[in-house]
Amino acid sequence: MAISLTHGQLPAQGKVVVITGANAGIGLATALGLARLGAEIVLICRDAKRGKAAVRAVAQAASTPPSLFIADLSSQRSIHELSAALHKQFTWLDVLINNAAAAFARRELTVDGIEKTFAINHLGPFLLTNLLLDLIRRSFTGRIVNVTAGIPGSPSAAFMENLQGEKHYGQFSAYRSSKVGNILFTYELSRRLQGTGITVNCLHPGPVRTEFGQKAGGTLSLMSKIFRPIMRSPEVGARTPIYLAIAPEVTAVSGGYFVNCKQKRTAPITYDQAIALKHWEISEKLVSLNTSVKGASS
Repeated sequence: MAISLTHGQLPAQGKVVVITGANAGIGLATALGLARLGAEIVLICRDAKRGKAAVRAVAQAASTPPSLFIADLSSQRSIHELSAALHKQFTWLDVLINNAAAAFARRELTVDGIEKTFAINHLGPFLLTNLLLDLIRRSFTGRIVNVTAGIPGSPSAAFMENLQGEKHYGQFSAYRSSKVGNILFTYELSRRLQGTGITVNCLHPGPVRTEFGQKAGGTLSLMSKIFRPIMRSPEVGARTPIYLAIAPEVTAVSGGYFVNCKQKRTAPITYDQAIALKHWEISEKLVSLNTSVKGASS
């Protein structure tokens, strides 16, 4: 995939792009790629030291100085504080890329009493996106891009009864469930934002050599070690999020799932609007958020 240049102009010039989990891996590669194309990059990182290192790297590739915000996306208070800080600094946002993700070998709870995989991978993007929708609405072509994963097999509605591993917990099943949630959220939010000009899409970057698998522990670390020699580089993994962030041919495309910059079908359950609505309502309750019919935060 290559984003073409027109009359010497950078295709992302003037775009304000927020990227979560931007200090390493796909997030950093996406930030670097979009910075080279002219975007103003806003990096959201959990660790200040690593975040500052990422900002220095992006600054070398950028025509506009990047910004850094430190936030713990497992904490709802931290997400609200992040939203307030972004509202203070920016009048609008053109693109939000929800990239941050985690997986845990054992069941752990956040400061809000929520299982961490579900909290970071789904509730974090759900809350942050809804809190930033007013800024995204102010862009002429606002885009929301959710990084999810390939979903092996065909998940059943039963996963809804164990969203936080309340009945039984497994690292892979918890991660898989959270990524099904990303897709349900993408499709439901796209429906709610019809007619607003904002597009919402998700993507599977493919198996990528990042620190994520190595740090996860358990089954995912073992799988990452075994398959690492055939995994993609972060730069290759970043191609699809970059494409969805700025490619002109997807300006009017919303509610899609992309692999290698091409739209693909997902598991049947992800198209079940009743399941998506129930999943949304559960998420809304867990983050104490009231959303309007169009998906804007109140």
